Amino acid sequence: MSINVADDAEAGMLREVAHEFALRTLRPAGQAADETGETPWQAVRAAGELGLMGANVPEAYGGPGLKASTLAVVMEELGWGNFGITATIGAASLVAAALLIAGSEEQKSRYLPRLCSAKAPLVGALALTEPESGSELEIDLQGQAQNLKTRAERIPGGYRLHGAKRFITNGGAADLTLLLANIEGDLEGGWSLFLIERDTKGLRPGRQIPTMGLRGSYTGEIVLEALELPEAARLGAPGDGLGIVLKVLAVARTMIASAVVGLARAAFEAAFAYSGERMQFGRPIREHQLVASRLATMHMEIDAARLLVARAAEDLDAGRDAALSASEAKLFASEMAVRVTGAALQIHGGYGFTRELPLEMWVRDAVVSRIFFGTSEMQLLEIAQHLDRGH
Repeated sequence: MSINVADDAEAGMLREVAHEFALRTLRPAGQAADETGETPWQAVRAAGELGLMGANVPEAYGGPGLKASTLAVVMEELGWGNFGITATIGAASLVAAALLIAGSEEQKSRYLPRLCSAKAPLVGALALTEPESGSELEIDLQGQAQNLKTRAERIPGGYRLHGAKRFITNGGAADLTLLLANIEGDLEGGWSLFLIERDTKGLRPGRQIPTMGLRGSYTGEIVLEALELPEAARLGAPGDGLGIVLKVLAVARTMIASAVVGLARAAFEAAFAYSGERMQFGRPIREHQLVASRLATMHMEIDAARLLVARAAEDLDAGRDAALSASEAKLFASEMAVRVTGAALQIHGGYGFTRELPLEMWVRDAVVSRIFFGTSEMQLLEIAQHLDRGH
């Protein structure tokens, strides 16, 4: 039996709801999306109806107000169902997290209830990555912003934005995009965040990018063509964007790590079941030492990843700096998922290599988890920097 965390009464109930939804809706929708490359928006809306979008929105704004440790439990079950669709669902919680960190009361009142709406929840997007820069954007070693090409120029009453974002989950399809840009030509400028609604003039969806995995999620581009925003669309003070983004990334990495645990668990369960049915030399293959050892290692690594996620979620719930624990959880979970899905495919032998089983899809989805919200190499660098600072 796997180690369970955050299993109080609320978490236990939500685990069952999320698991049933993952089984009945996400698994079939994810398999279909993997074939067609079309995001199953109906499944995303169904998640909203169950209160699974924007689940971290506080009760004061109409949401369930889930703490990070409980949300991690939900994300694991959703990731068990389909990792790609889970990424699309989870983006609303990231925008909500940013609003809770730095939003004005007017911004929170305007957007938080809509992000968790059961009838028509807003699909969110966090737009950081650009055509020429990705993970390095978050490491601002000299306090310089030369890598951030998207710019915001001041105009009377607000800003005019130019630039492009690429490899954005829900990019071009989101109802509400939280976008990082550099305010230029002002002592109070610097990296800043902006809330952009879908129908804003000057916001042009780019192409949907075909990907090898995560095909249940919409990955796209955003182009800003003289997009004008009022002052009230800026989240936080000018120049506060990087600090806010780093806090949101701690949430993102914790939640993605939990979803990846669910993905790996799905592969392990399939391998364990198959190894009990597949006979070789007159007995099930999991009774052979080599396969049994491989299964034991898979199970141990999944439990270890879940415990790292639990520690990061605990840091978030306690209001502590979760940058280190979230990076460790995300790094270990994503690398673990690559190993576990690969081992599950190997246990299935030739059957695992066919498209008749979801194994090969899980392998492809696990690979992208090493890139999502900062590559594994970037996580190692960030962990090393924390150690240098004595954390």
